[in-house]
Amino acid sequence: MSFKEFIYLDPPKEQTNKRRILFGVLLIVWVGLGLLLNFTYRPYIYSNHLNDFHIADTIGNIFAVPAAILFYYVINKTVKHTKLFVVILTWIIWLLYELVLSATFDWRDIIANTIMCLLSYPIMVLIGKKLK
Repeated sequence: MSFKEFIYLDPPKEQTNKRRILFGVLLIVWVGLGLLLNFTYRPYIYSNHLNDFHIADTIGNIFAVPAAILFYYVINKTVKHTKLFVVILTWIIWLLYELVLSATFDWRDIIANTIMCLLSYPIMVLIGKKLK
């Protein structure tokens, strides 16, 4: 596999409006669920001093990675990149955000980003097979 085959689909895949709307609805629901948990679950865990294995700490990152991937598919009418490249690019962008732009550096956030990218790829492949 060449570097070009790793990055680009040959030929690019045209998305239907129905598919983009589906991804848009999934994006809105996913972001809404992330915000809901951020404003309910996180304060509950913190106020009751519960050990949830740092899920409350990383809940933003857990929901941000799939949201970024869904956003890519919502805004692009023609998908030119492979699924693996989209996931790796998403991981790199969130990693740079954590290392450079984040107000608080936390290894748990980087680990959560990595785990969510590793989980997102097989889910993308399954969704791709179901939506054919």
